[in-house]
Amino acid sequence: MALVDIAATFEDNLLKNEEIEELIHEDLRYRDKQLLRLREEVLDLEDFSESVALNEFTLDDFRIELTKYIENNRRLLEEAPFGLYAVVPPHPDYQVIAPGVIYCLKQEGESKAGDTVNPLQPYFRVYVRDDGTVRFGFAQPKQILEIFRVLCAEKTAPYAQLCDLFDQQTKNGADMSAYSVLLAKAVESIAATFRKRIAGALQANRSFVIPNQQEQAMANTDFELITWLVIKSP
Repeated sequence: MALVDIAATFEDNLLKNEEIEELIHEDLRYRDKQLLRLREEVLDLEDFSESVALNEFTLDDFRIELTKYIENNRRLLEEAPFGLYAVVPPHPDYQVIAPGVIYCLKQEGESKAGDTVNPLQPYFRVYVRDDGTVRFGFAQPKQILEIFRVLCAEKTAPYAQLCDLFDQQTKNGADMSAYSVLLAKAVESIAATFRKRIAGALQANRSFVIPNQQEQAMANTDFELITWLVIKSP
């Protein structure tokens, strides 16, 4: 684009200079975060690898578990309201699991075309840490579900001490400002990742069709909160 500008009228560049600079800075910030993770964390690559493979979105093992759970708890699930949450402690064996929140959101409105970008459309899962860092976005559903499994599988009783601590810090639900901030971070992550995956699909596949603007996940898109898991240290 820069060469075309020099050789032509300076009006052929589809991106403005400030937009190019913003993309470059965003990429550099992302790389910096990756390097910090490598320095500060020891990841279990088998359980929490961020590499993308073709089987990442099949999630067959989770589907089998879910099918069995639905068979035994169908009525309970059908009667459960949206917005349910639980409070659990981090797992001592996985440094990658730090205090934060895993949100499960549903995009409202028509969004069928978005499944070319998000195979779980219209549902999005995002794991945000307490410092606002998005550890896993909706493009890593397997990693997020693995965390759910590690923290919640076969747990039938609440962590009473953590629930009391959560109630104290939120004044029994009257002050949810901290979690509203994390929720906003999750939505921002969804919008940014959605744009990146569209750009990547355009480069990888000539037959890719960009979803209509009203079907894309954006910062101002309406999402419905389905469930959220609070990971809190005692």
